[in-house]
Amino acid sequence: MAEHGDLLALFNADCTTEWQALAYSHTTTLLFKAGETIFKEGQKCENMYMIGQGRVKVFTNFSRKVEVILRLASDGFALGHRGLLMDRTFPVTAVALTPTTIHMLPIRVFEDMLRANALFCYHFTLFLAEEMARSEQLRKNLVSMTVKGRVALALRINADVFGFDPKDRTLLAHTITRKELAALANSTYESVVRTLSEFQEKGLITLDRKKVRINDMDQLCRLGDLSC
Repeated sequence: MAEHGDLLALFNADCTTEWQALAYSHTTTLLFKAGETIFKEGQKCENMYMIGQGRVKVFTNFSRKVEVILRLASDGFALGHRGLLMDRTFPVTAVALTPTTIHMLPIRVFEDMLRANALFCYHFTLFLAEEMARSEQLRKNLVSMTVKGRVALALRINADVFGFDPKDRTLLAHTITRKELAALANSTYESVVRTLSEFQEKGLITLDRKKVRINDMDQLCRLGDLSC
């Protein structure tokens, strides 16, 4: 089963060639610049989205000043599935963090695919259940963890989703901003900056301007009581 919502892997593995051809014929591909909104909270859900290539954050606003990042997403990841529920409007906003290629498939075609391809439907259902469990665990962690633990967890999520630079296995391939780390860690900007400095003093990370190198992932995981 594909991990982290890799819809492309599920699609290629579990849909018949006829349905793959039909889906591709109905797919629209758009390029979003860094900072552009892919869909926003309250918007009617008319399409399923899949990241062809790029990096995206999914978040909600508790107020005009408080953004909470619920998910980071990269190549092949599904977007928009939260809009399938309830009143068919998006309860979250998705914004491109880098230039991002997005494939859009009309909801009606996607739902027909689910009805016609049992294995695809089964694995997509497992993905939804896994994502719900991951979101619930993240909320529990954010309530019970210390600030250091939450920042460590945010760095781990950043690393898990976006990976490391292939030429430097300690350098995050894409480091989200300090403000975004705060939104993911349910903390303040000032606390994140201070905690990152403490991590650097302990040798756990190295701050390279806006980028971060992870020198000791095991120790970071222990701070957040995570499994590495």
